[in-house]
Amino acid sequence: MDTPWTPLDRDAAERTRLESLRHPEVAPMGVQVVVLPVGSTEPHANHLPYATDTWIAGGLAARAAARANAMGARVVVLPTMPYGVNTNITTVPLAQSIRPATMMAFVADLAETLERQGIRKLVILNGHGGNATTLAAALRELHGARPRMFAALVHAWSPYAAELREIIETPGDHAAEEETSVALALFPEKVRMDLAVRARDSELALESLKQRYVEFVRPWQYVSDNTGTGDPARATPEKGGKLVNLFLERVAIFLKELSDAELTERFPFQ
Repeated sequence: MDTPWTPLDRDAAERTRLESLRHPEVAPMGVQVVVLPVGSTEPHANHLPYATDTWIAGGLAARAAARANAMGARVVVLPTMPYGVNTNITTVPLAQSIRPATMMAFVADLAETLERQGIRKLVILNGHGGNATTLAAALRELHGARPRMFAALVHAWSPYAAELREIIETPGDHAAEEETSVALALFPEKVRMDLAVRARDSELALESLKQRYVEFVRPWQYVSDNTGTGDPARATPEKGGKLVNLFLERVAIFLKELSDAELTERFPFQ
């Protein structure tokens, strides 16, 4: 699935995935960092599949880990969690959702297992906006429950946020130009650009709700006419490749630095 804009060896990315490894291969890796991709199973307008968030999170995680390992890091990627927090979208046919408490318990159980196995560095790579606050809360709980462990959270869209407006022409946070471009770079065979049309976004009832200082949960069945937002028709694999490469450049360096780091009592401070 690699493209000219993510020039990684596909086999190298596959070798970072725990589900592809065999028992004799794992112990010699001396794993220092484990990456947990977390996605969602939900509608993405008419042109993207329900697994979009899951495939983006897993694809970015494997590629970033492969690039870090090529620099000498020791990183492995866990199977991608395909269920997310979608309490506001379950009225849409077959959109899947787990409770925030379930997600937090899942992360806590996984961290307990890793620490028992001697792994104290966990990076959660989130591909779904609805997971953001829950995963942030999970990190808070881990910090209190497992002080010897370092856990970090990276959202798929955060590393390239500063350059986003230079690359993407139209706004939209779900199945819009940005997400569709990333999908075209990572799994173009799953994208139906012939079905990509501008969503008829619904108007919010209060002017105050349009401002960034107000946070609320959107009842997704009313967000637009097709569950998407923005104008995906402007998406291209070239735009997606630029975003993916920015992500990989930054996250691979982070994984390499974390892999090499000594977890002292003061970490992440010197």
